[in-house]
Amino acid sequence: MNPSEMQILLPVAVAVVVIALRARSIMRPRRFRPATLWIGPALTLVGAAMLMSVRPVPSAGHIAGLAVAFALGCGLGLARAKLVRITFDAETGTVTQRGTPFGILLLVGLLVVRSGLRLVAIEHPELGIDLNGATDLLLFFAFGLLGSYAAALAVVVGRLRRAG
Repeated sequence: MNPSEMQILLPVAVAVVVIALRARSIMRPRRFRPATLWIGPALTLVGAAMLMSVRPVPSAGHIAGLAVAFALGCGLGLARAKLVRITFDAETGTVTQRGTPFGILLLVGLLVVRSGLRLVAIEHPELGIDLNGATDLLLFFAFGLLGSYAAALAVVVGRLRRAG
């Protein structure tokens, strides 16, 4: 294994170990604060806007790629939100959330796919994969994922509060 492969695979291995060690605590019920849902999407949007402001105007193909990445992120964000169990205690007004094993597998899968694509881009330069353009795509993907996840959970919490 060469150093560039180690540079990509080692962080993935560390992340998988950390997720595996935290899996039990992720699946325990814990207090859920819906107001904090918007921090991740807001930071991602600011980061994407700042990155795009220092780059040249994207081509039509790149804009289409950004739109596809955003749409894919939205789809996976909605799928991830469906994997979270939310309960509402009407007496105390407390909202709790609990992850599922499928949610953890989704996160690990995304890490593995991202690192695999990066490895392919580095090992096969003849494919012409631009890692700077890929960064743009990943930011738009992340914004779609985090934004749709937050929106879906906010809708669920609103429904639970109205029903309770």
